[in-house]
Amino acid sequence: MGSRMRHRRARFLGVATVVGAVVGLTVFGGPAASAPQRSAQTTEVTVVTLPISNGLPLDLGISKGFFRKHGISIKKVTLQSGNDVVLALANNNGEIGYLGYVPAMIGRTQGIPFTVVAASDVEGTSVTDNWQNILVKSDSSIRTAADLRGKTIAVNALKGVGEVMIKAALRKRGVNPSSINLLAIPFPQMRAALRNGQVDAIWTPEPFHSQAINLDGARIVLAPGPVLGRFWPIGCYGARQDWVTRNPALARRFRLAINESLRYAQANPNEIRALLPAGTQNVRLPIWSPLIDRDHLLQLAKYSKQYGVINTLPNLTQLVPSTVAAGKTLQGAVGRRFILLRQDGKRVTRLTAGRYTFVVADTSNRQNFRLTGPGVNRRTSVRGTGRSTWTLTLRRGKYTYTSSARPSLKRTFRVT
Repeated sequence: MGSRMRHRRARFLGVATVVGAVVGLTVFGGPAASAPQRSAQTTEVTVVTLPISNGLPLDLGISKGFFRKHGISIKKVTLQSGNDVVLALANNNGEIGYLGYVPAMIGRTQGIPFTVVAASDVEGTSVTDNWQNILVKSDSSIRTAADLRGKTIAVNALKGVGEVMIKAALRKRGVNPSSINLLAIPFPQMRAALRNGQVDAIWTPEPFHSQAINLDGARIVLAPGPVLGRFWPIGCYGARQDWVTRNPALARRFRLAINESLRYAQANPNEIRALLPAGTQNVRLPIWSPLIDRDHLLQLAKYSKQYGVINTLPNLTQLVPSTVAAGKTLQGAVGRRFILLRQDGKRVTRLTAGRYTFVVADTSNRQNFRLTGPGVNRRTSVRGTGRSTWTLTLRRGKYTYTSSARPSLKRTFRVT
């Protein structure tokens, strides 16, 4: 290792809260993601990941044989924060990592040649469907974002995803971000820190989010992601660029396998819930999508620079190469008397041809959401309810979304 690279890694270490504890068994109750039996045709890839529900499509993909089908066996290592993941990869203690985009940007701008191999997950649209929020105790006097002034909020790492999103969201709510205090505490320890008064609030994902609400009586005061934008980008899978350069076929096979895992996890949420610890299966699940919204990602980079997490904007073309598909996420909904499709809160009337992820909330057991048009014919169940997610390629032409049970409940949009 050259002295220049050692210096850059030391600088990264200086801004990252490095915990480095292997905590996967503590959270998920056992080695659920142990690799399948290897054969002469498989290549082992060490994946460094986090102890949160968002990373479970990897486990599901392993058990379903998606990686084995692409000639890969997975060795999984669990660390505490995305900053830890970047440092592990920088020191060649792993080949691919699951982490947030902010730690990836930190690594990239501080000389660690990190590049995204595949997308993973985004946040929701409001406090009612989001899986990663700021929580307080039930008897706390904190009721609004303004009440967080002067308070201490737990995050899993300083100079990471949480710090950027919390400060940016508070600013949008009219609260000075410098008025809060942030304390680095591992996710599994946050509930105890909130209960014993060590902190006033915690920023936490699932399964800890639902555990705090259901077991401790905690309540939500702010959903930072939805404040910044609907379906805000959070997680990805990445690697050192030199590893990808040496192993382009292996990186591509991993991307194909994890994308298949993401799509399967989104379509089969009960199988994801079965991987969670007893009593936590009814958690809020993230939205998994193989697409990256590059506009949202650029805004996230600007927030990261604004709040001093990075000193310069990363080269997003190098961080997220063209091999990772770009696309927008659309919000669909159908009820007994309404049907809608929105992008960033605005009704969809015209789209550019390309790939989109549709997140459809079907709240009626009498209606469904049916989308038809060039190359597309997808629908939810008339009698069922719940959330469906489709990643589709839209071609030029007219598309219609309607209810099979009530054809008069119909709207159209055009793709150009």
